[in-house]
Amino acid sequence: MKKLTRGILIRKFLHLMTMVIPLSYIFIDRFPMVLFLAFLGVSAVIIDFLRLVVKPIGRFFNRLLGQILWEREKHTLTGATTYAVSAFLSVYFFDKWIAIAVLLFLSLGDTAAHIIGVRWGITYFDSEKTIEGSAACFIICLGISMLLPEPDILILVIGAFVASTVELFPLGVDDNLTLPLISGVAMEILTKQLGGL
Repeated sequence: MKKLTRGILIRKFLHLMTMVIPLSYIFIDRFPMVLFLAFLGVSAVIIDFLRLVVKPIGRFFNRLLGQILWEREKHTLTGATTYAVSAFLSVYFFDKWIAIAVLLFLSLGDTAAHIIGVRWGITYFDSEKTIEGSAACFIICLGISMLLPEPDILILVIGAFVASTVELFPLGVDDNLTLPLISGVAMEILTKQLGGL
């Protein structure tokens, strides 16, 4: 299990600050937000590719940010890149308030899961995930659901449950991608199903 080192606390603070994207989307139209996130996502992928392929860039990157990288990220895409890509995909494919919901779930719920799980978690699901961490994720996501005007509260609560379940189960893919996309798809399907009743 990871410890709350200085590097991880910095990382989680930065992860928490990504909530500026969904909060900004409340006030910004979809088209400029899609353009901005497309630029951000492409830039992040290019930077990561250069970091992984060009050794001097990789060494500089590791000196600069090595303390906040997970070990696996030294050989693959960083969480920042997968977040940028998932934010773009969420805004591009999902209804506005669903995109806002899932990105807030990711920024706040996933951060709570890690911090609570590391600090107070005792019931391990696997080597890293804890039931307490995932419960914290669900509680935060549930609180977010109560504050959003759309979609229907039942859909948001189910989305919160799906998000916290995805956070708990290791799927072999960065949960910066899986958490918003799977919970967003679930809410989109439910919205269309309920809308057709």
